[in-house]
Amino acid sequence: GMTQTILFTDDTRPVDLRLLETAETQHGLVFREQALDLGLSESGWKRRCRNPDWEMVSPRVLRRRGSPPTERQRALAACLDLGTDAYLSHESAAALWGLPGYRLAPLEVMVTRGRRTSSGLARVHHPVHLVEPFSAVLHGLPVVRPGLMLLQLSNGMHPGQLRRRLDWLWSRRLVSGPSLRRELDDVLHRGRPGTAPLRELLDSLPRDYVPPASGLESRFQQLVADHGLPPMRRQVDLGDDEQWCGRVDFVAEVVPLVVEVQSELYHRALSSVAHDATRRARLEGAGFTVLEVDEVQVWHRPAEVAREVRAAYWATRRTSAPAEPAIRSDGHPSDLITGSLVGG
Repeated sequence: GMTQTILFTDDTRPVDLRLLETAETQHGLVFREQALDLGLSESGWKRRCRNPDWEMVSPRVLRRRGSPPTERQRALAACLDLGTDAYLSHESAAALWGLPGYRLAPLEVMVTRGRRTSSGLARVHHPVHLVEPFSAVLHGLPVVRPGLMLLQLSNGMHPGQLRRRLDWLWSRRLVSGPSLRRELDDVLHRGRPGTAPLRELLDSLPRDYVPPASGLESRFQQLVADHGLPPMRRQVDLGDDEQWCGRVDFVAEVVPLVVEVQSELYHRALSSVAHDATRRARLEGAGFTVLEVDEVQVWHRPAEVAREVRAAYWATRRTSAPAEPAIRSDGHPSDLITGSLVGG
């Protein structure tokens, strides 16, 4: 009782409120360096470690009692225990991204900087070579991006297994052949240990390779058929000899209309406002109209999506001269034709 009275005097109350507010955004957790930045003293941290309102997960991480003790909380605690440059990796990262067959535990964490080399909460990995960008935040947890995660998993994996994992990630727009080559260009070359399986798989794919449709894409394709919408092609690379605009989800066969079906979970983790604006500007600069619909609309408000697609189609058709389909899908930017040429 005496300890708690000392902890929650008027002098310490603002610090404790900041600790609580921070814990609310971090699965109920705070870590030592963070608490010190919030104004807590070293002795104050030690007192919090003894406070019954907090549970010591490690000497560097506290858990607010009453917060749900989830797997994700334990995963974040493992990262915070190792410092601000720690990220879920390997099989733990695969589980967080939703790749079938993987689980978060036993936890695997990659540390890029700092003196901590081990932890009682996770297996620690230290990368020899690191690509940029290599990290994201998903469900409030720091995690390596899907491309690096796939490279981490690929060493020693059977080619068929690796192909199935690539297809799963690709169909959900977490990776693609071109994106993997761009992101991992510095490490995917001959002689680099552990890169051969993924490099050989990418080299074996035809330039116009399109992975099986995801559930979300299949749902949109069915929506197009059910509502009598103009036919659309899935997973098409767009651009010209000078600039590759990217691979889009769907493009109309006759008019330069692009429909992007956004998976909110993955899109928020891997994209930024600036990136989205640049991508959209490139497509519009090449002559395409871009319509974005989200997964909630596709699954639960299909009639609304159909109205939006139909309106965008006719608006695009009114401003574009009829033409034969002129978008090629051999996957090579130098062979792709811009939307402006599609429209004449």
